[in-house]
Amino acid sequence: MYLPSTTALSALLFAAASTTASPLINRRSACSDLSFDNFEWSVSDFDFHANYIFSTPAHQNSWGYASFDLVNPADQSKVHCSAASNQINDFFYGTVSYACDDAAGGRLGTTKFDFNRPTGELKANQSWVCGPEEQYPVTFTGYGAVNLTLSCEETFYQNPNWTIGEIYSRRDITCDKVTTPMKLYEITAVA
Repeated sequence: MYLPSTTALSALLFAAASTTASPLINRRSACSDLSFDNFEWSVSDFDFHANYIFSTPAHQNSWGYASFDLVNPADQSKVHCSAASNQINDFFYGTVSYACDDAAGGRLGTTKFDFNRPTGELKANQSWVCGPEEQYPVTFTGYGAVNLTLSCEETFYQNPNWTIGEIYSRRDITCDKVTTPMKLYEITAVA
């Protein structure tokens, strides 16, 4: 039976241990593993609110607002997304894609979303890079959706003694914030 020299065996074990213990390899591997293994984002503190303001009985100035943070467990980023719309009556119909603030988090990639207030559907798409410091980083692009059930309150005020220069009526909708996972329905990866 042939036994390799202890020096050669020690060198081989050291090389194997130092390769698997490398923080760059572990981080890249963890990011890619999380991206491929039942990946989902977390939608944090989704907020919808709206104001319907009439300065006269015939002049309406109304806006709806949506905002949330999208948390990506693979690249460990949190991106703030927000939008304002004056498409009355529901403001958001899932027809406009809004860009999120990726630059604030210093992350590589882009994030966009759309929201459909009548159905409650929130969609997002995001690209992220695993192993940007590696020779061959992997760029992922994910597309996900979730149906939000919003619990909202509505208040209404009409000025009974309205005169020019005052608010004629105001209707406000405020909804409780929602935090929920968002599953992907499609993901691509390019190395």
